[in-house]
Amino acid sequence: MNQKSKVSIVRTTNKNIYNAVGDAIDLIGGIDKFVKSGDVVLIKPNAFISKEEKGFISDPDVVLSIARLCKEQGAKEVYIGERTPTVYKWYPQEKIDIAKVVCFDDTHFNLKVLPNARVIKTAIPIPKIVVDCDVFINVPGLRFHALTIISNGMKNIMGIMPKETTLLIHLFGLEDAIVDLNYFRRSNLVISTAIHTIVGNFPVTGYGIVSNTLIAGDNVVAVDSVSALILNADPHNIRHLTLANELGLGPIDMENIELVGESIESLEWRKNIAWPIIDYENFRDRINIIDPFKACQGCKRAVSSGLSDIIENYPDVGLSDLTIVLGPVEDLDKFKLTDKIILFGNCTFPYRDRGLYIQGCPPRANMAKQAIKDIKNLK
Repeated sequence: MNQKSKVSIVRTTNKNIYNAVGDAIDLIGGIDKFVKSGDVVLIKPNAFISKEEKGFISDPDVVLSIARLCKEQGAKEVYIGERTPTVYKWYPQEKIDIAKVVCFDDTHFNLKVLPNARVIKTAIPIPKIVVDCDVFINVPGLRFHALTIISNGMKNIMGIMPKETTLLIHLFGLEDAIVDLNYFRRSNLVISTAIHTIVGNFPVTGYGIVSNTLIAGDNVVAVDSVSALILNADPHNIRHLTLANELGLGPIDMENIELVGESIESLEWRKNIAWPIIDYENFRDRINIIDPFKACQGCKRAVSSGLSDIIENYPDVGLSDLTIVLGPVEDLDKFKLTDKIILFGNCTFPYRDRGLYIQGCPPRANMAKQAIKDIKNLK
């Protein structure tokens, strides 16, 4: 990229949220850089979780402040859209007069074959408003994620797919499919709402910490790369970021990103960061794990996250009678097997009749935990 992407970091402490949002956008060029008079704007928050605890959704005050700025700039229509009806819980239409609230489950969509997609090779449902809007504003919440290390702007695009069709993304290959979706629907403006940040073993568990920060940018890869550094994660170790960078979707190296506003080092709340459990090596003495050709990182992280939660919440449960198989296996019968077997991930499909088969590449993070609970009859 010839011109550096610009990312701003703004603290919200002691600031009106509307003013803080305005400051974050002003630092990267101002709202008029992104929204013109007469534009149709779609704001896509992360709003599909119904938990009341802070941080599990994009901060609604930030989202409504963005909508207000767009209307003041002369936008013809502003929509706030999410894939599940929980969007109406967080954005009740009767209380909002600056935007139309839409649930992608209920809106018109077309089946589309994504041009240049690497792994999404079949037609998928894409809401018409996602394609037709003049400006797409991506408003994720900052969080760790056991499968992808971080969940921010790029992963938030999964939420343009209605109903349970997001399961397809796990079947195609999660991180590669995330890149395909971002290649198709580019984000014009990204504002990550880190008013509260989710840390710990999300999405199996996880919890919010007060962080009072906004991260805004004109490129989703750049914003996610800065966000990764804020969470003490190396963007080069996050597959969907490195792949997006290779395909020219945005920069991941700070030499190609102009950081304005606060410095990463000034964010004192970073000392409270707790990572998800993404490695199961310490659990091998508790459970029989078969991964002769080493499972992909996604499946490994999903199993690690689930095992960690089971051991924490059921400390007395015996797991020695349980085998988990991950990754490709040439001949399963060459290995020591136990009575109870979980076949985890698409690679284990040839042995799906040998135990409890969990489909996905990787399966969703909570599926490992649920599979262990089911096969061990845990409440």
